[in-house]
Amino acid sequence: MDTLLLEARQNLDLKTPGQLRQALTEVINQCVPDVAIRQRMLLCLSEAVTNLVLHAQDKPDHILIRFGNNRSSWWLDIFDSSRPWPLNKNPDDNLLFEFQEIENGRGIALMHAQCDELNYHAGNASQPNQLRLQWSYPKQQKRQTILIVEDNDSLCRLYQAYLDDAFNVVTAANGYHALQQLTTQKIDLLLSDIRMPEMNGLSLRKKINQQAAHELIPFVFLTAEDDQLIQQQATNLGIDDYLVKPVNKIQLLKIIQRILGRSQQIHTQLSERIDKNISASLKPQLPASANGWRLQVACRDTGSGGGDLLLHKDFAGKTQLLLSDIMGHDDSAKFFSHACGGYIHGLLQSMQINSNPALLLEQISNYAMVDKLLSQVTLTCCSIQLSEQGKISLASAGHPAPLLLSANKIETVAVGGVLPGLIADYPYQSRELNLQCGQRLAFYTDGLFESAADNSARIDLQTRISEALLATLDLPIDQSLQQVMNLFDQITNAQPSDDALLLLLEPLPFS
Repeated sequence: MDTLLLEARQNLDLKTPGQLRQALTEVINQCVPDVAIRQRMLLCLSEAVTNLVLHAQDKPDHILIRFGNNRSSWWLDIFDSSRPWPLNKNPDDNLLFEFQEIENGRGIALMHAQCDELNYHAGNASQPNQLRLQWSYPKQQKRQTILIVEDNDSLCRLYQAYLDDAFNVVTAANGYHALQQLTTQKIDLLLSDIRMPEMNGLSLRKKINQQAAHELIPFVFLTAEDDQLIQQQATNLGIDDYLVKPVNKIQLLKIIQRILGRSQQIHTQLSERIDKNISASLKPQLPASANGWRLQVACRDTGSGGGDLLLHKDFAGKTQLLLSDIMGHDDSAKFFSHACGGYIHGLLQSMQINSNPALLLEQISNYAMVDKLLSQVTLTCCSIQLSEQGKISLASAGHPAPLLLSANKIETVAVGGVLPGLIADYPYQSRELNLQCGQRLAFYTDGLFESAADNSARIDLQTRISEALLATLDLPIDQSLQQVMNLFDQITNAQPSDDALLLLLEPLPFS
C-alpha cells in the first residue's frame, strides 16, 4: 500500500525545477536516511522536470509531483499533460536508453541509471502522462559475526546467549572445527578457549597466523586458568586480548566492542593513508599550454566518496584530455574511483594519435559494461582533443555540458551521450568547434554548481559562478580561475558538499 508523503503542483517555467527540488528536499531529508539515495532522487527530479521545460511538445501549463513509499521502496510520480513520449511503442526496454530516436531529449538514460525502476504511462484527453521512478530500500547491514570456539557445551550456549542480541554467532567445539568455519563464514572476531581436545586454542592461533586470509581477524582467548606462562605464550602469538573465566555479559560485550572498534579504526586509518597516496598520484596536473592552447585547472576535494579525475596525453599536434566524475559517497565508491581511475589512465596512455574523443568514450563504456569491478561504478566522462588554430573536438558521456564564454555572452555547448556502461557499442558522437582569441571554454564537474546547502543556495551558486566566469574573461586565464574558485570557496565556506573541478581553456593567439 502506497503512503503519500508529498504532493506539489507548480506552473511550468524556468524556475519550476528549483522549486520542486526544494520541496522534495525538505521531505526526503526527514524520511530517507541514505544520503546517496536522496541525491539520486533529486538528480532524477531535476533531470525530468528540466527536460520537460526545455523539450516538451505541447508544453503543459503546470506539473504535479507526488512522493511516497510502500513496503519495499520509495517512489516519485511526475504528472504532465504534454505530448506523450513514444516509449510504449517499442517493447524493448533497452531502447529506453536511446537518446535520439526514443528519448527525445528527456534524460531517460540518466534517470534509468539513477533509479531502480522506471515506468512511463502515456496520458490521453482525460488523464495526464505519468512517470514513476522507484528506489528500493537499502538492504539491512549484516550484523558482525563472532566465532566462539569452546568445547564446554554449557559455556558455549551461555556465551552465545550473551552475544545473540548484538551479533551473529557461530560456534565450534575445537580448533579443527573452527578452521572449517573460517572457510565458510566471514568472521569478524574469534573467541577461543585454550584447553580443548584434538586442537587447543594455542595451536588454532598458530594455524590462523599461517593463513593470510584470516591472520588479521581479531582474536581473544578465554581460559579458566590464570597461568602466567600460558598468558605469555598466548600474547606471543599476537592475540588482541586474554580473558580469565568466569566472564560476565557486560565484561564480554565491552571487550568485543572495544576490539572491533579498534580494528575498524586501524582499517579506516590504513584506507585513508592508501587513499591519500593514490589520490595524490591522480591529482589533476596540466601544463600551462599545449598545442596552441592555454590550460588552467583547479579542484576541491571533499575527501569522501568517488571523485573527479582529469587526465591528459600529448601527441604530435594534439593534446587529449579526459574529464570524469565518479559518483558515490562512501568507502566503496572511493575504492571504485581509484580502480576506475587506474584503468582510464592506462587506456589513455595506450591511445593512438588517430583516435578521436568519441572512440575513447566507447572503449571506456564497453569496459565498464562487462568488467565485474567497474560495472559497480556510475561515472560521467567528457573527452576533449585540442589542436592548433583554436580547433577542439568534444564528446560526452552523461557529463555536464561545457560553457562557451565570449564577450558579454555565455552559452552551453550542446554535446551529449549516455552514461558509460549502459549500452554496448554505443555510438558516441564528437562535436568540432573553432574558438577565436578572446573566447574561452569552461569544463566542470557538477559539484561546482551543486555544492550548496539547499536548492535556493544552489541557484545562487550557479548564478554567481557563471557571472564570475564571464566577468573575468578579460583577465589572464590563471587569474580568472583563481578569482572564480575564491568565490566558490567563499560561497561554500570552503566546505563543498561534493567534489568540484573547473577547467578553463583558451586558444593562444594565431594568425
